[in-house]
Amino acid sequence: MNISDISKDKIKLIATDLDGTLLNDKKEIGSYTIEILNKLMNDYKIELVLSSGRPYEGVKNYNKLLKNNNYSIIFNGACIADREGKIIYRKTIEENISESIIKLSEKYDVCIHIYDNGKYIVSKEDFPIKSYVQKEQSLPAVYGLNNIKTYIIDKMLILGQRDILNKLQAEIDSQFNVHSCFSGPLSLEITANGANKGNALKWICNNKGGDIKDVIAFGDNFNDIEMIEYAGIGVAMANAEEELKQKADYTALSNEEDGVGKFLSNIFSI
Repeated sequence: MNISDISKDKIKLIATDLDGTLLNDKKEIGSYTIEILNKLMNDYKIELVLSSGRPYEGVKNYNKLLKNNNYSIIFNGACIADREGKIIYRKTIEENISESIIKLSEKYDVCIHIYDNGKYIVSKEDFPIKSYVQKEQSLPAVYGLNNIKTYIIDKMLILGQRDILNKLQAEIDSQFNVHSCFSGPLSLEITANGANKGNALKWICNNKGGDIKDVIAFGDNFNDIEMIEYAGIGVAMANAEEELKQKADYTALSNEEDGVGKFLSNIFSI
C-alpha cells in the first residue's frame, strides 16, 4: 500500500511505542517529531497515546515534554495510567504462576525484574546486563526476591543472553498461560495472559467511544505486534524486527531519522 492511500481525516488517535520507535538511540524525541506531534494534537485535535513496556515513571516525562494529557499504556499493556499516573486498568500475573516462573528461571543464568506498579524488584544486583535498569526504569530498585509474595506483579522482565532466553521462553510458554515476548535482544517480558499493547489500545478505544479503524500505531519490536495488528493503520519502523514489518501495513523511516514524525508529516502534508 502507498502512504498516499491514507486519508488524514480518518486518523483520530496516534499510538506509539517509545524505545526504538518514537525515541532515538539517545532516548530522546527528535525536535522535528515534537513539532509535528504538537501540531497534530493542537491544530487537528488528534489524540496521542504513548505505549511502552516501561513503568509510568519512565513515560511521564515524555508526556510532559509533548504536553500530552492522554492515557499511557505501560508494562506492555498490563496497565493503563491516566494523565496523573493513576492506574485505571490493570491485568496482573497470578501469584502461583509468577512464583513458578521464578523457580523455573533459577536453573538459568538470568536476572529477573519484577514490577508492582511503582515498586521495582531485581533478583541480582551484580548481573552484567544493567543498561536497561540504569537508563529506562526511573524507579529505585530493591534487590532480592525473598519477599516476592508481598507483591502484585504487573510484569516480569528477564535479562540474559538470547540463546538462554529462547530456551527459557519455550519452557514458560509450554507450562504457563501467560503472554511472553521479546522487547530487545537480551530482554524477555512476561505479562498475564491477554495483557498486551493491542488489548490495552482496544480498552482505550472502547472507553473513549472511538473506532480502532481511526487509529494509527507505530512500533519496532515483538511486544508491539498486537498493537500493530489491532490498529486501523499499523506502521513498523525501518529498524523494526522483520516479523513486525510483515504484519504492518507500512514501514516508516528509522527511529534515528524521526521516522514517526516524517511519516505523519507525509500523511497530513505539514
